[in-house]
Amino acid sequence: MEVKTWKTLYTPFSFLVLPYTVVLLISISVAGNFNFVEFYYPSILIWCGGMLLFAIPSLTLGALLAFYGKPVNGQVDKGSFPKSILFFIGLVILLFIYHFRQILGGTTFFVGSDDFANDFSGYGFWAHLRLISLPILIMAIYYLDKKHWWLCLVVVPVLLINFLNQVKGWVIIPVISGLALRLYSGKMKLNLLFLCYTTLGAFFVFLVSYMFLPVLGNDSVITSDLFELVYERFIHYFTSGVLGLSYDMAHGFPDKGDFEILIAPFVNLFNQILGDKEILSPVNPLFFHTGISYTNVRTFFGTIYIYSGESGFVLYVLFASIMMYVLKLCTLVFNNVYIYVIYFFECGLLGMGWFEFYFFHLAMIEVPILTLFLMVLDKFFSMRERTNKVGDYGVAEKHSV
Repeated sequence: MEVKTWKTLYTPFSFLVLPYTVVLLISISVAGNFNFVEFYYPSILIWCGGMLLFAIPSLTLGALLAFYGKPVNGQVDKGSFPKSILFFIGLVILLFIYHFRQILGGTTFFVGSDDFANDFSGYGFWAHLRLISLPILIMAIYYLDKKHWWLCLVVVPVLLINFLNQVKGWVIIPVISGLALRLYSGKMKLNLLFLCYTTLGAFFVFLVSYMFLPVLGNDSVITSDLFELVYERFIHYFTSGVLGLSYDMAHGFPDKGDFEILIAPFVNLFNQILGDKEILSPVNPLFFHTGISYTNVRTFFGTIYIYSGESGFVLYVLFASIMMYVLKLCTLVFNNVYIYVIYFFECGLLGMGWFEFYFFHLAMIEVPILTLFLMVLDKFFSMRERTNKVGDYGVAEKHSV
């Protein structure tokens, strides 16, 4: 129904549901084996209810657009990578290289450790500078082709910057968002080969995070035991959200908390404006051992349910869906690559719903704002360039006369 309504697979509902379905099947297959906990099947009901609620605004808006004869699918501006943004990201990369050298010369933590990552871009100016690289990375992945091969000089350094941050989600989300934008625009096709490459790419993120960076930073060697550890971490990472929710529900949700956790970015911004420096942390403090290691993530709908209860769950899911499909509507109205970057970034956050509820991170607000800043910057330089061309043309005409 979703695909028939919107004439595309790349909708918020699909991003939320399809990855979860795959991870759910994997989680069920390993549950009770390889030291994993047994699966508690009633936990699926939370997602069943959430999916039905999330589909209501989607199908309603799609039906209204069809009734009034409006398009339900837009075209992405092909264009080329903006020169002004290229200069800007070049400056960001140089700043991070300088920052990396400064930290490396004055820290006892090795590259690839959480402590080094925290010093590198875990807070303050450098954390915000890293976030502004995310929409640029999405754009670079979208425009990358044989003709624009040099965009690898943007993609690779920005990926390394986010690898050093040691938060795998902020590597996976912009890459998936950029690839989704390519698929949506027809630059790539969704097939088995693409899915295989994507899976291998996800595993490569773990190799870099848990093997290459720690080995390089700690002057150690790669062993079979280390590779086995990475493989186990990979399986644990993919099942931790679904099994975490399953285990949590089986034990009666001992981690139920306040609704304000779900709106932590807005609460924290409001507190900062009022001068209250206390930051509300959205990180769940309760860890469960689901087999290989501990987890404190409960998936997208699971987290909403834990912090909102039944009535709050209904209202929040409906509101979240309305906001996502209003953003989808914006892509149809403005047909602007920057709007598509925002849209697919937020869809990327939904795409990680099998793992965690990413909407309680500041990035869900900050990245769209930074993307709009880049759009304004691009428009400013484009207008200035056109003005200069018109001025040069006028001078030439005057001399010819």
